[in-house]
Amino acid sequence: MHSVVPALATVGALGVMLVVPPVLDAMVPTRETDLAAGTAITLTASGIGALHGGADPANAVVFVLPEPMRRIATGDEATGVFRSDIGDERLGVSVVDGITDFEVAAPRLLLPLRAAGREVEFDGGVVEVGEFRGFTCVLPDSAGAVCAVVTSGDIALTMTVSGSTREAGRALIQEVLETAKAVDA
Repeated sequence: MHSVVPALATVGALGVMLVVPPVLDAMVPTRETDLAAGTAITLTASGIGALHGGADPANAVVFVLPEPMRRIATGDEATGVFRSDIGDERLGVSVVDGITDFEVAAPRLLLPLRAAGREVEFDGGVVEVGEFRGFTCVLPDSAGAVCAVVTSGDIALTMTVSGSTREAGRALIQEVLETAKAVDA
């Protein structure tokens, strides 16, 4: 009898931990903010350069949204997630600082996508837009999903777009990078 009560209490606590978060998730809507086309977005980098203030003072990226979008709250100042009603596209942008060897860092910048269970691979494409250069990639397990890993100075961006077609996703990446600048935040 003595060992049953603690066991039942543990099972009950585990049940609450498993049931309550999904119920709360269903009840609390995702926080989204409507943004107009032309809205400037600033993402402050994470990474070693952001901590030690290396030779390159840029530790953030600023870009302009090319179309009306909704910003989905992430709680991370280095990451922005945006949803468009045009083609039901989703744009994700993440910035890191302290990149000293981009060719070595580029494959590593895809690791968070892989850790999240996404299949991702470089497709041999090259990006050179504005002050950014880098490589294109695809997420073959998702129709219309593309990505790019680009750098300017010691700042690197990982960009993902999911939507109706890969061509539309590449066009959105191009439009964002045309306005993007590495800045000191």
